Amino acid sequence: MSRSTPATGARTAASAAAAWRPQQFSELASNDVVDPIVEPLWTGLRVVALVESGSVELRDLDGDAVDEFPDVAEELLAATRADTLLIDGYLTHQPLQDLAVVARRDSIEDPQAAPTAGQMWFGRLGRWRRRPAPIPPSATGRDPLPAEGDVAIVAVDLLWLDDESLLDVPLLERKRILESVLGESHLVRRGIYVRPPIGTWLGSWRSMGFSRLAYKAANSRYVPGETNSQWALGDLPAR
Repeated sequence: MSRSTPATGARTAASAAAAWRPQQFSELASNDVVDPIVEPLWTGLRVVALVESGSVELRDLDGDAVDEFPDVAEELLAATRADTLLIDGYLTHQPLQDLAVVARRDSIEDPQAAPTAGQMWFGRLGRWRRRPAPIPPSATGRDPLPAEGDVAIVAVDLLWLDDESLLDVPLLERKRILESVLGESHLVRRGIYVRPPIGTWLGSWRSMGFSRLAYKAANSRYVPGETNSQWALGDLPAR
């Protein structure tokens, strides 16, 4: 029995990929999320990725195709262990960056400043590119990507598997299914997530350049393009 909902109307993974946009965070305080899964918030461009019939299609928050990364698409196809997957994820340099770059993050100029003449523009969203350096991630999933170096895809959620929508499946179960149907490679990663307490993870997350955390209720469902009242953001504790 299909789990497609009347709200989305999607009957196939392809129609879902064309219509669904990533779910958004609410203004809820992070400590008010019930039974949370905690993830570092990735810096990068949030996308919906469809893997089907031997091809990969990436769409950004506006539904526009993202085809600038054929190497990512190739590795995503090779890492898929199912006929069809629809993934919520981020295109980001963070899993690939040199730790020496992370160590210099305190000396980086304000990432919100206007780009200089020497910086390149990237894509239809006017998302400008700059040299690799961690920046505080926004809640929008429209952060700039580096002008140099590789970009990977980090899968954080699974929305469709073969001929089934997973929107009504609890988040924790979706993540466990994702682990079984998507492998990892240099340019394909699965997102990190833990259950509280998270203290033992803070040092390693900080060393990787993360500055914010995502709190998502383990039992939460997924409503494409909508704000989830059980998803919240918070700053990474200083120590």
